[in-house]
Amino acid sequence: MKCLLRILALGAASLALSACSVAHVSNFEFNASESPEVRGPSTYVKPNENVSRVSVSLIAAAEEQVKLPVHSFSLDERLNHSLTDGKASVTKPANFEGNNAIIDIGGYSAAVSADFIMKWDPVIFQIGIAAYDGAYYYASIGANHRYFEYGFFLGEFHQFTTVNYSGYWCSVDGCSEEDKEDTFDESELRMLSDVFLGIYAGAHFWRFSLNYSLSSYTPSLDVSDLDYKMPAVISNYLSLGFRITDELSVRGGAVASLVRNWSKPHIGLKFSIDYSVGESDKFDAKPANNVEKTDYGS
Repeated sequence: MKCLLRILALGAASLALSACSVAHVSNFEFNASESPEVRGPSTYVKPNENVSRVSVSLIAAAEEQVKLPVHSFSLDERLNHSLTDGKASVTKPANFEGNNAIIDIGGYSAAVSADFIMKWDPVIFQIGIAAYDGAYYYASIGANHRYFEYGFFLGEFHQFTTVNYSGYWCSVDGCSEEDKEDTFDESELRMLSDVFLGIYAGAHFWRFSLNYSLSSYTPSLDVSDLDYKMPAVISNYLSLGFRITDELSVRGGAVASLVRNWSKPHIGLKFSIDYSVGESDKFDAKPANNVEKTDYGS
């Protein structure tokens, strides 16, 4: 019985506290990954043939922060209502670090992807799926020629991110000077599901390939009572690949992501190992020697 009374007392206290104060989120911070890279087969594929490719990749970039201004209409309406009621003691608390959202980009990310490529000369169609800070899948259509390729892709990116919220508690009648010291910090794990799209282009000769990919998405993070315009994450990939064997290849290059500020790209490096199987054009380790030996006997 005593235990039940304690539980009821705690519940009543919680209700009383919640009735006297309201939480207002002023700032939030979350991690945003680079937009996924999609590229073509990076070699010539013969007509009516298929290729399957498995890739293991690592992205390494300096961790950087992008600030995004936010605004709270609900808080302003409550403050204006309180002030018009003649409560001169009710004032707006000082801005919490300028009322900015912070987007963290960069760091280390690993990815494992599988691509399935089909060609009807010269049109090439491919689909893919990957584990990358969550998961993504896509479909792409383009053209594959003897020495170059290009295409367009569209997919969906599901990424896990931790969102940190900051703010302050105010009374139900408004925010006073004393409320400025009553702050809180909370965090939660979220999964964002966003459409990403882009284009790719590449050139290939013998065992070498040069590829460029432009990929973009907009994080779909929605924070109640805050008004802001979430910027797009635009990632540019430029890489050089070399085929060690007909199946195995390595690739290295740079990734530059743009978030809000086009003049300040966030630079990183990306390294990949690819293993391809299926019917594709074969290359010898060295250029073929077509000079035939002839026996000029006397």
